[in-house]
Amino acid sequence: MWLQATPQLSVSDVRATQEYYREVLGFSISWLWLNDFGAVGNGDTQIYFAREDGPIPSMTCCADVDDVDAVYKTYRASGAKIVAELETRPWGMREFTIEDPNGHLFRVGQGVKAVRDIPEFTTDG
Repeated sequence: MWLQATPQLSVSDVRATQEYYREVLGFSISWLWLNDFGAVGNGDTQIYFAREDGPIPSMTCCADVDDVDAVYKTYRASGAKIVAELETRPWGMREFTIEDPNGHLFRVGQGVKAVRDIPEFTTDG
């Protein structure tokens, strides 16, 4: 059984990325190793960053939060780049999407409907 999954994102500058996540997204800097590898945390969430010299492939991560409206308001005020506005989606999530300085996307949301209550979803293979 999995206990946790931690994304590792490629970035051009680990320290600058950590500072962005702290200043704009409200994370704390967890650790830094030789300016090449580091982490930030927020609640039970950790994100690892690894320095890459070449082109950075973008990743999309989904993050569940306990009050998506409050997080949206905070991120809008702090200058986060919001690329999809807050709205309730047909799949039962109220969510918005931000983009970090390395091109990584985070779909930040909160469930508003159980999957079993959405007819288009199936739970069996």
